[in-house]
Amino acid sequence: MIKAVIIDDERNSRDIIALMLEKYCPQITIADMASDCEDGINKIKKHRPELVFLDLEMPDGTGFDVLMGTLPDIPFEAVFVTAFEKKFLHVIRFSDVELILKPIDKQSLLQAVSLITERIAAGNNKERYQVLLENFNNSKHVSWKLLIPDTNGEAHTINILAIDYLEAQTENCFFRLSSGVLISAARPFRYYADLFTSLRFYQINNSQMVQLSNISHVNAATSKVVLKSGIVLDITERRQRDLITKMTHR
Repeated sequence: MIKAVIIDDERNSRDIIALMLEKYCPQITIADMASDCEDGINKIKKHRPELVFLDLEMPDGTGFDVLMGTLPDIPFEAVFVTAFEKKFLHVIRFSDVELILKPIDKQSLLQAVSLITERIAAGNNKERYQVLLENFNNSKHVSWKLLIPDTNGEAHTINILAIDYLEAQTENCFFRLSSGVLISAARPFRYYADLFTSLRFYQINNSQMVQLSNISHVNAATSKVVLKSGIVLDITERRQRDLITKMTHR
């Protein structure tokens, strides 16, 4: 059995999570519940759970404060539960920590619990939480770190500035770093493309996205993007005009 603690300032949310876990996740046993950060930290220290369902924003702080209150070690896996995805989207997604949006649905809960169960069984390290808190405390998102789980079950932590481009690869995503290192990520291209759209990245065709700062120039005559590393990629005509405009005003 996996021992869990639920921390959420809304009683209705706590009850819903508890009922859904009882109905759909027999491998989870609820040790306790808390309604704020301080009480949550105390309950975690008391019960030493393997899993914590953690609201992002509470009256006395955030879910990040709860995590920091358990340092130097975070002895559990966390699933953030929130109605406000965009505010902390990149901090959470870049660290590959699980996130469920309110109102909670069965599929999202089962998917998160299944992944967490695998992580607990494998005894995975907690590097993702180090990345999470480091990014949360770093206001300069251009220097944020990204944790990439690869297709071999390993995890790679990189600075996002190190990315030359990413590319769709069947059901997964392929990263090429400026150093020449290649990483085959276990998550799909669209997952990362959606994350990077609001940053200094640009999707040049249906399957590739480049980091703007790593572009050397655009060859309009051949519809090619030339990276500083010397790599040459195709760009669609419509996106070429838009990219040239972006580069002119950067």
